[in-house]
Amino acid sequence: MDRIVVAFANEEAQRRICRLLESDGWSPAASCASGAEAIRTVRKLGSAIVICGFKLRDITANDLAADLQGTALLMVVSSAVNLDFCQRDNLYKLPTPISRSDFFATLDLMRQFEEAHLHHAPPKRKEAEQQLIRKAKELLMDTNRMTESEAHRFLQKRSMDAGMKLADMAQYILDSYGVP
Repeated sequence: MDRIVVAFANEEAQRRICRLLESDGWSPAASCASGAEAIRTVRKLGSAIVICGFKLRDITANDLAADLQGTALLMVVSSAVNLDFCQRDNLYKLPTPISRSDFFATLDLMRQFEEAHLHHAPPKRKEAEQQLIRKAKELLMDTNRMTESEAHRFLQKRSMDAGMKLADMAQYILDSYGVP
């Protein structure tokens, strides 16, 4: 699956861009109407290319680019006047009306840059590490009357303060309580 997110406040614009992408074999990971939704999606994917209009329901493309600096590149499709307000390094501007060849040339350029420079999602934890963390959280919840989120935050903070991996801190806590 490609890490492409289509984000337009206008649903018809979303559909047109998705159809254009699909006509050339690209498969968008998601379509969004708000900046918050686009940000959540990009962070879930680890990195992405966001194709968007100048103004989403809750944010401008320039502000969205600032929030996604280092994790996403944005192709902003809008009038030339609106594009003058877009000044971020991770923005590629495409004035309307767009030509098919310009659109895909820009997208290809962005894909090459994205693959070479953006950070992708970190590898998933191994099952043994997940079980260790889960066991430590359950112990903290039982003995200290913490909620799961409190126990998780406690583990995270302690591991960051000690400069340890989360799984290593979980093991340390289990050992401290004498749990095998």
